[in-house]
Amino acid sequence: MPRVRMLAIAAAACVALTACGTSNTAKGASGTAGTTTTPSTAADGMTAEEMAHMKPAAVLPHALALKADGTIDAAKVDLGGVPGVTAAEQKRAEALLRETIEVLPHWNDVATAAKEGFHSIGDGLTGDEHWIRWDWIDDNTYLNPHKPEALVYHVDPSGTHTLEAVMFLLPKKFTFDNLPDVGGKLVQFHIHDNLCFTNSKTAPQVAGITSDNGACPAPLVAFHPNVMMHVWIRPNPCGPFAALNGLGAGQVKPGQTKACDQMHGDSL
Repeated sequence: MPRVRMLAIAAAACVALTACGTSNTAKGASGTAGTTTTPSTAADGMTAEEMAHMKPAAVLPHALALKADGTIDAAKVDLGGVPGVTAAEQKRAEALLRETIEVLPHWNDVATAAKEGFHSIGDGLTGDEHWIRWDWIDDNTYLNPHKPEALVYHVDPSGTHTLEAVMFLLPKKFTFDNLPDVGGKLVQFHIHDNLCFTNSKTAPQVAGITSDNGACPAPLVAFHPNVMMHVWIRPNPCGPFAALNGLGAGQVKPGQTKACDQMHGDSL
């Protein structure tokens, strides 16, 4: 494939998934022993104008405690203080976050993920690389950190992978109209209905975005818009259940605003 075409596809995929070069891994977390905290509402690298236009939907009003390795301290998870979230919703969200933090490090090494059937979709150039276990998406087991549909790694310029989140993909029977109530406004469900993948049964690669009429150019195929959500085990400035920093990270239910939306209220 000509280099120009490859670059165009890479750029399109980058825009579709996230802001190129933007890391969700917290910067400046202490490397000393003990628990540290990082403000969960501070959008690192944003300008004052961007901060002024943010429209938080479910950003925590306080910092989450971190362990020395930079992951969230499961023993000190507190998701309280978000208006409109019931005590039951907070309890469910905290339980899922704690369990995910405890279980997910099993896949800290991408070699383990590869050995156990996960495949990269080739989006590492964005700074956040998704590894998907395609045969687990519609098996009717969902929101289970022991059997996650996708893992998310931060990729630094040297190529080092750091596990930072899980991406749960719900079975196709779920839509925005019948979602499981995991944590109310704390959770940011979203879809990707504009991505095109290579036509592979075992390891599809993201290769572009759909045309204006929603079609993918042959031989690419569209990704079924399964509803999904992230759970971050490392601090995300937009909260532990946010999409990828709210930037080009999929589509939310019409009429809703993304958590920590950095695109002036735009839902795309």
